[in-house]
Amino acid sequence: MDTGVLASATAQATTALKELEQLLGVITDADLHRAEPNGGWTCAQVVSHIHLCSLLWIADLERLRLHPEPHMFMFREELGHDAVGAPPPSTAEAAARIASARVAIERSFPTVSPEVLAKTIEIPTLGTFTVAGFMPIISGHLAHHVEQIKAILRSRGVLAGEAA
Repeated sequence: MDTGVLASATAQATTALKELEQLLGVITDADLHRAEPNGGWTCAQVVSHIHLCSLLWIADLERLRLHPEPHMFMFREELGHDAVGAPPPSTAEAAARIASARVAIERSFPTVSPEVLAKTIEIPTLGTFTVAGFMPIISGHLAHHVEQIKAILRSRGVLAGEAA
């Protein structure tokens, strides 16, 4: 099994999360609690989601390592689907949560064994994937939410650029 997928997923997640950490260092606490003009999650809620779903996927990888069969059924919620905890009250705490998730990813993703990468997971409404095939989806999901935060901030005039 090619473990290049681990390096790629780790790099994509690390790059996106470092970018978010930097962004959180330049916006105000008030900006952190902004949402799209038409509603939806605030930046703080998206940070909470990124933090929780990152840690849940790491836990899922450990569950898969301990699971003796080559196939495992998982509910979307076990991956962090729509999971939001308490939103961070400040940009400093938000950045710390993102740093925590980033470090956990940097330390855990590269250690996933070829045996785990070869296992399949079945997720209702999403389908069946090998773990290796799902790793880019996880890292892409994190990068998407970083872009979501930037889009919220652009829509509120906090970041330069076209409104998303």
